[in-house]
Amino acid sequence: MPVITIREEEKTDSGFEITLRFEEEEYLVTITNPFTSKEEQELEWYFEEWLEFPFSDTIIAERAAASIKKYGENLFNQVFTDRNAYTRYQQLGRHNPLQIEIVGKTPDFQALHWEALWEPGYSRPLAVDCVMVRRNVKRGARQANIPQSPVINLLVVTARPNEEQDVGYRTISRPLIDAIENSQLAVNVELLRPGTYEALARHLEEKGAGFYHIIHFDTHGALMKYKDIQKETANPYAYQLRWGRNDLQPYDGMKAFLFLEGETKGDADPVEATELANLLTGKGIPVCLLNACQSGKQIKPPFARGEGQGGFIQGEKKL
Repeated sequence: MPVITIREEEKTDSGFEITLRFEEEEYLVTITNPFTSKEEQELEWYFEEWLEFPFSDTIIAERAAASIKKYGENLFNQVFTDRNAYTRYQQLGRHNPLQIEIVGKTPDFQALHWEALWEPGYSRPLAVDCVMVRRNVKRGARQANIPQSPVINLLVVTARPNEEQDVGYRTISRPLIDAIENSQLAVNVELLRPGTYEALARHLEEKGAGFYHIIHFDTHGALMKYKDIQKETANPYAYQLRWGRNDLQPYDGMKAFLFLEGETKGDADPVEATELANLLTGKGIPVCLLNACQSGKQIKPPFARGEGQGGFIQGEKKL
């Protein structure tokens, strides 16, 4: 499969210097964010808030939806501004198996909507026909040594704090299991029950390091300020009694959370990113997948500074 790499080299006052690399040639390109802050906020509102009330502000929603193509075409034209680079891209063919790798080292670069890349004249973005991969330049602190196994062991962690008022348990897991069975893949799927932090910690301890090859979280998630995490929890003080973790202390800026199930219905247990990373570290699990709101969201400094701050990055085990 041919690979096109878009690699961040240096951040500038107005954007980024990037290297556009094909298998045997490179091009140095300068790009800027196609959107203003106002347009970014409108797009964020469209994806994160409008869906809760889809019958209101329809004109703004239509404008935001249409702006995705505008954004993608602008970004595409910047990346392939060199005519030789565009010719090389055409030779590879967008409808042939093609992989586009986004290699970044700063939150601002990863915050660009690379999946929106849209070649002018086509009815859909590249991500529909190509494999889009995001990578982080920084390597993980520890490598997972996986023993040989005849099957891939997969643990699916599904958490629905609001039970029947929540998203259905099988919305994600059922299609996943069906796809594995229909394709006759050598995958052993185990479902965690209940979807609590305590159950997860005990289950991983029981299985031992190196047993699972993939852990898949199907939960709610959010980047939140301390005051907002208090409002989000059914009992604002319940999270101070979280099993196996210290009390959540006040903090500045934002932190990333996954919400597992609490002890009672409607009680969500917020697990901060660093807490989850600490739990998984040492368990020898090389792949962590997230089906969670805002799991691919990046926030710019100053909120992206400090231990445990910033967002999840899809395709990387950065928690």
